[in-house]
Amino acid sequence: MTDSREAQITQACETAAEGTQFVLFRGGYRELPVVRLPLELPLYRPENGRIISELQALLARKGWTGEAFRRDVAADWVQGELHALLLELARDARGPIYQELAAQAQQTEPLLITRSGLVVNGNRRLAAMRALHAEDPRRYAGFARLRAAVLPPETTDADIEYVESALQLAPETKLAYSWTNRRLKLRRQRDELDLPLDAILESYRLPDQAALEVELEELALAERYLADYLGRPGAYAEIADDEAGELFVALTQRLKALKGPLREAWLWAGFAMIHTRGEAGQKLLNGFPFAEPQPEWAPPQALFELAQAEGLADSSQAELTPELSQRLADLLCQPEVAERCAQQLADSLDQIRIDANRQAMPEKLLKNLQQARKFAERLEPERLSPRQKARIGSELAAVQYHSRRFLEAQADAPPPVSPLWRKLRKLPGLPGRLLRGLRGG
Repeated sequence: MTDSREAQITQACETAAEGTQFVLFRGGYRELPVVRLPLELPLYRPENGRIISELQALLARKGWTGEAFRRDVAADWVQGELHALLLELARDARGPIYQELAAQAQQTEPLLITRSGLVVNGNRRLAAMRALHAEDPRRYAGFARLRAAVLPPETTDADIEYVESALQLAPETKLAYSWTNRRLKLRRQRDELDLPLDAILESYRLPDQAALEVELEELALAERYLADYLGRPGAYAEIADDEAGELFVALTQRLKALKGPLREAWLWAGFAMIHTRGEAGQKLLNGFPFAEPQPEWAPPQALFELAQAEGLADSSQAELTPELSQRLADLLCQPEVAERCAQQLADSLDQIRIDANRQAMPEKLLKNLQQARKFAERLEPERLSPRQKARIGSELAAVQYHSRRFLEAQADAPPPVSPLWRKLRKLPGLPGRLLRGLRGG
């Protein structure tokens, strides 16, 4: 059947092309023939980047191997499973392919296929057209023979990957790849297909190799969460949502600044927070370990307070130690304590931030007052409008009130410094005794 399919497509290209379409191929645009084919002829492609994680979950659930699935790609059972996955994506409201085709009842853009019939671009559209035609053959009669641009006979697997990435990973794609599928596809292109680095960077719109490595580090961290924390390796559907993607991206970046047992403890703490995301209205991206710590010493302090709350630190310990960090890591890697520990850490981090801000307030106040005094010394009263004078005077009166509140009750408070003394002390040649006498008024 495969040979028959390829022969039918080749003959259509040679004798019945209805036009051409330009597609980016091997670094340049190639003009491809567009032909009409029976709706049942093209084959869904298992390596489709949009369904990598969903397909892996299906294979694991049914005990199938990916090798057998790809080897029997033309078999009805393989195509049926792929159709179900792709039809669900076609109905996704974020990229409503099914709804648009249902309303238009006509194909507006050709598929892109290989000579053997594998669909490189348009798998979701094909699934939608087949479902609609089966539902109402008369209304959707136009789908019975679809239009497809056909890649050259010399097309390789590496070419297919490049073309698919260039077409579907571009920023204007209506329904973007999930963050996990994007990285799974990227890793496959680099590690399994050994595609040229320049080609990968170009198709993914990545600035350099470092950016590529960062995305793969994010995927590796997420896979460790699934395998080592949840005990469900390959369950990408658990973390396919955008919020989870943002959290793993941020956690990867923050962990790079930590080392040794402290890093290990916060890795598991981050997993616990991701596991309980959405509970109690937490906005995880605003706090550590997904944002910069506030203050810098907050991470070890928050862990130490968790150790105290969990009874892991004895009364003789005053701070976090490597041994205590390891004991916390052993605790935090257990999902059953995630909610309790995540909440404790979040509360500690909030309180540490609040306390640090309070401690910094006097210094901030002093700097602001010094800045305000410098402005006042340079300001000429006659240049102020009555409204400005009133508003500035009101603020100065409030400052004067707080000045008395801070200083009058203190026996050791220094005498106030008058504006006249500030000006006179800048003049050269005045005796120190005279300055001291003027300082009081």
